[in-house]
Amino acid sequence: MIFGKKENIRTLDDVLKWSWRTVHKGVSNFKHPFHRPSLTTMDGNKPQSRIVILRGFSEKNRTLICNCDARSPKVSQIQDNPHVNWLFYDPKKWMQLRLSGTASIHTDDEMAEFRWKKVRLPNRINYSSEIPPGSFTEKPTSGLPDLLGHKASKPLDHTEARKNFAVIVCRFDEMDWLLLKLTGNIRAKFHWEDHRMSAFWVIP
Repeated sequence: MIFGKKENIRTLDDVLKWSWRTVHKGVSNFKHPFHRPSLTTMDGNKPQSRIVILRGFSEKNRTLICNCDARSPKVSQIQDNPHVNWLFYDPKKWMQLRLSGTASIHTDDEMAEFRWKKVRLPNRINYSSEIPPGSFTEKPTSGLPDLLGHKASKPLDHTEARKNFAVIVCRFDEMDWLLLKLTGNIRAKFHWEDHRMSAFWVIP
């Protein structure tokens, strides 16, 4: 028997079930470490990684979802090269999860509208910057309109914020699971092709 922290892992199916439960917790619980995975895209031949907020997950459709500013560099990077990697780590369970697949950008479709409706009103300000993300500036600034500093001198223009809103949807076809253990690390790999899954124990 293989013991994880508070989890009994006997089979590859156990690994899969534990992984799915943990990713779902990352969506629903903002305090869970899986809520803030790292998303890696490719900028030419250079990998670019950043922390994102996990907004959706479906094991049935094998999809991971996050929101972003439509003008951010990762959007154009995905449009040029859709291959991406997600990295999750739970420091309490000592469990690492890597999910790889292809991503798509949604701005003016049902997916984008559905996700926009789920963005809380106070958080919509994050998409209101007049300056695109990644732009150079002469001084430190968020680029956001001064809605909070001067007693909200002007209301937030949700129409403009909506124009800058985008959704990244990744359909993954590979998963690499690693459990760190003082008695020896354990690792498994999963691969999906069409509707068929292959799974293997591998040496860490």
